[in-house]
Amino acid sequence: MACLSLFVFLACLIVSAFPPCYVHGIISCIETERIALLSIKAGIHQSDDQSLFSSWTGHDCCKWQGVSCNHESRHVIKLDLRQHPSNVSYNFDLPTSKLNSSLIQLHHLKHLDLSINNFDYSPIPDFIGSFANLEYLNLSNAGFGGSIPHTFGNLSCLRYLDLGFNVFLQPNDLHWLSGMTSLHYLDLSRMDLSNVHGWLHDINSFLPSLRVLKLSNAELQGGGIYATTDLPHYLNFTSLRVLDLSGNYHLNITLPQWLFNLTSLIHLDLAGCALYGKLPVTIGNLSHLRFLSLFLNSFDGVIPESFGNLGSLEKLDLSTNKFIGSIPESLNNLTNLVCFNFSNNKFGKLPKSIGRLQKLEEFHLSNNQVQGLMPASIGDLRNLQYLDLSWNMISGPIPESFGNLTLLQYLDLSENAISGMLPESFGNLSQLQQLRMAYNGITGGLPEYVGKLSSLWELDLSNNNINGTLPKVMGNLCKLQTLDLTSNMISGGIHDLVDGLSKCRENKYGSASESWWGLGTLNLGNNMLNGTIPENIGKLSQLFQLDISSNFFMGVLTESHFASLVRLAYLDLSYNSLQLNVSETWKPPFDCMLIRMCSVKVGPVFPTWIKTQTYLSHLCLSDAGISGNLPAWFGYLSPSYIYLLNLSNNNLEGRLPPSLKNYIISIIDLSSNRFEGPLPELDPSYLLVIYLNNNSFSGSIPSYFASATFIQIFSVSDNHINGSIPSFLCNLTTLELLDISYNDMSGGLPNCWNSTSALEIINLSDNNFIGKIPDGLGSLTNLRSLHLRNNDFSGDLPLSLKMAKKLVTLDISENKLSGSIPIWIGENLSSLIVLCLRSNLFHGIIPEQLAKLSSLQILDLAHNNLSGCIPHSFGDFKAMVATNHNQWWSLFSILNLAEPIFGFYFVAVNNSFAYSESLLISAKGLQMEYSKVLSLVTSIDLSNNKLSCELPEELTKLHGLHFLNLSGNHLIGKIPESIGDMKQMESLDLSTNNLSGTIPWSISTLNFLGHLNLSHNSLSGKIPSSTQLQSFNPSAYNWNYGLCGSPLQNCANGTHYSLVANEEEENGDWAEMLWLYIGLAMGFITGLWMIICTIIIKQTIRIVYFRSIDKVYDWIYVKMVVYSQRLKSTFPRRN
Repeated sequence: MACLSLFVFLACLIVSAFPPCYVHGIISCIETERIALLSIKAGIHQSDDQSLFSSWTGHDCCKWQGVSCNHESRHVIKLDLRQHPSNVSYNFDLPTSKLNSSLIQLHHLKHLDLSINNFDYSPIPDFIGSFANLEYLNLSNAGFGGSIPHTFGNLSCLRYLDLGFNVFLQPNDLHWLSGMTSLHYLDLSRMDLSNVHGWLHDINSFLPSLRVLKLSNAELQGGGIYATTDLPHYLNFTSLRVLDLSGNYHLNITLPQWLFNLTSLIHLDLAGCALYGKLPVTIGNLSHLRFLSLFLNSFDGVIPESFGNLGSLEKLDLSTNKFIGSIPESLNNLTNLVCFNFSNNKFGKLPKSIGRLQKLEEFHLSNNQVQGLMPASIGDLRNLQYLDLSWNMISGPIPESFGNLTLLQYLDLSENAISGMLPESFGNLSQLQQLRMAYNGITGGLPEYVGKLSSLWELDLSNNNINGTLPKVMGNLCKLQTLDLTSNMISGGIHDLVDGLSKCRENKYGSASESWWGLGTLNLGNNMLNGTIPENIGKLSQLFQLDISSNFFMGVLTESHFASLVRLAYLDLSYNSLQLNVSETWKPPFDCMLIRMCSVKVGPVFPTWIKTQTYLSHLCLSDAGISGNLPAWFGYLSPSYIYLLNLSNNNLEGRLPPSLKNYIISIIDLSSNRFEGPLPELDPSYLLVIYLNNNSFSGSIPSYFASATFIQIFSVSDNHINGSIPSFLCNLTTLELLDISYNDMSGGLPNCWNSTSALEIINLSDNNFIGKIPDGLGSLTNLRSLHLRNNDFSGDLPLSLKMAKKLVTLDISENKLSGSIPIWIGENLSSLIVLCLRSNLFHGIIPEQLAKLSSLQILDLAHNNLSGCIPHSFGDFKAMVATNHNQWWSLFSILNLAEPIFGFYFVAVNNSFAYSESLLISAKGLQMEYSKVLSLVTSIDLSNNKLSCELPEELTKLHGLHFLNLSGNHLIGKIPESIGDMKQMESLDLSTNNLSGTIPWSISTLNFLGHLNLSHNSLSGKIPSSTQLQSFNPSAYNWNYGLCGSPLQNCANGTHYSLVANEEEENGDWAEMLWLYIGLAMGFITGLWMIICTIIIKQTIRIVYFRSIDKVYDWIYVKMVVYSQRLKSTFPRRN
């Protein structure tokens, strides 16, 4: 019994020697701390994919995930509750959590991480400042808000503090840092420090051991840097290695000089701080820097040569600034450089020895002004993986040395002036994944090696001059996701390409776990491709965008061509010779946002499959062979989207369905159909373009257009619109084009336009407008084209028009305008190319100031009452002296839509709407309308006035003039001998004047002359001999009493027999008329006697004839009697 008692005593003694957490020889955590941890766990809510607390079971909390204990004391010293969600982007996407106060029980904590949680903007608990042993504290991206507790000043052992990405934390000062003298790492990024003044002074004073300082996107104010003027003299940042002030766009300062005394810095990030000025030479002092970013600032000037001292740099980012000049050669000393980014500046030249940067992996130099050839030394950068030289002015061929870049994965040379063929050495770039060379001058065919670049997933060679056919081996590029060869000169078929790609596993429907890694974009538009479209194109199941527009494809498309295109969103088959042949019940496998089948024959009726496209926002079925009415269902497709609708050039008729107002239409083109009724009622909210020309719409302009506050083009010409111009059009300040020509509108023009209007083009021709031209038109400072032809305007030209200095076209022909031609036209409207004042009542002399219009190509003053002489200065029209007028074309296509303002609905859509001028010009004896070739036309028409004096010799200086008409005046003197200098002349009319003398022999050298009229003058002598002059009709020379020679009568014996040629011709004409009258009389007499003789000889005919006369007589008599009785009965009733 005594032994048993001794055993029990010893056992108790042994057990008492160990704490309660010692179980079976294993150290367990303190029970109170375990209970505290479980309380903390109850307040933390994880995202669905987290398993942080799955191990928090049992008594040994030291083995729980995120918990660490001291091996000797068994106290919890580390708690890591950081979440690692994979399905959320921000902490506020996480479930809301609450930090339990039981955390205070963990007195011995040295490491606390609560980052990436969502504490619902609650303040940071004060008790965190009681953890005297804490060395590591990470509360970043945890959703805390409010101010920072001053108890943080008690954390004297803290070495690491990260409070970043708590966007609602807003401390008023940094005094709470005062006790953290051991702090090495401080991150206050994305906090709001806008109320903290002298922040740099506080950090410098309180944290002498700081090595890492991150204050990115912290709303820092520039005054905080300069708050202490003597800061450079006692700066304590001698240990600082990392400084990140990026994203503080309110700093707006130059670089402070003290920055360059931080010679221990290895990481400096000042991106997006609104810094400006020039980089000082002292930047070379930071010789230990490995990372330097000055991205997104406003630095200017040149890069100092001292940059070459930064030999430790591995990443250098100076992109998106205003640096100019050449990249200094000293940068070639940065032999440790791995990433080099100078994009979005104004650098003009690459260093020739760039190849010395042997470690370079990324080279960004896009969107600069780099000119000249690419240095061959780029080929020495054998570790290069990313090269972007796009949006520069680099010219010449690509060096063959590019083939040495065998590790290259990304190459972008787009938007340059690179010429020549793709180098053969490109075939060595087996790692290449993206090749972009759009908008260059690449020539030649696609080399065969392109099909061997098996890693390629993007190939963009659009907008070059590539010709030839597509290599068959391109069908082997199974990793290809984007192929863009738009706007080249590639010919041949696409069967080999499509058949090859359709066999790739990545492009087959249902393969690769429905991945998106197959061919998604196939753009072959605007080439010379021909043949039929292969049915296998319908097997490219990953296609998202298909554009084969503007080629020479032909044939029939069936349902098989679209069989597996389940992901298709953008489809453009326009401008080929294709026909769509599908059943009426066809339901396409795709649901597109954009369908462009312009010129594809989908008729004869509106296709019913369109109603299955519930996401449709852009539809073009112009010139599609469609007839009949729009179906009733058309207005009920997907009204939630902004629409671009083009049904022009069909045979659609009837009234538009009222349901169109269900759509939010941005651009609508229904021109050249047979629609009738009032203009359609549309939702004006986002209307940009309404183009309804050449239909039979009637009625007035609806008032709802007053709400179309974004409209830029309003064109309803060639309809039956009536009424007057509503004044609300003046309030549409975004309107750029107003075309209501060829309608039945009337009344006066509103005088409400002002300088706020964006109007560039006004065409009111061929209506019934009356009154004076309002002064308000002159206030349209953007006006470039004004057409008022064929109305009833009267009065003088308004003086205010002199303010329309951008005016290119002024056509006010066929009105009743009067007065003299204003001098200010020549002095103020210096941009004029077209001036038409034809068929008005203008009088007086032609002002010589018109010759100041150096761009003028068309001058039409015909059919007025102008008098005096043709100004000698007319020989100074510079645009008519020039023989090449292509440079003026841009002034005639003078309207482009502004950038889209309604977001992604305009993706992959041509956003321009070009307006080309058209003009009626009298030439070659006819009045013709010129449009497409108008920019090439030069013309002067002064016909049918009262001009006198001699023909100015200076006119013959107009070597580029095509049409000259001076007929119907009183011009005298000789035709200038130098008229043969006008080599471009196609039509010359000098008829009905008083010109004398001989026809100059030089006129026979006008090889382009197709119309000539010299009749009704007093010319004499022999017509010069030339195939051209003798081919004209004799009427071109008639009524010149001294002319002879072919095609008139020959000149006999050297004398002018042709003096009486016109008299003989006149006598000959009279004889012909006399014989005509004699013939008519004889025929009448003969016919009358034949009728009389027949009646006399044939008794039956005679009886029938006289009975007919009797019947007619009786009928007339009865009618007269009845009518007289009615009159008699009517008069008494009226009396």
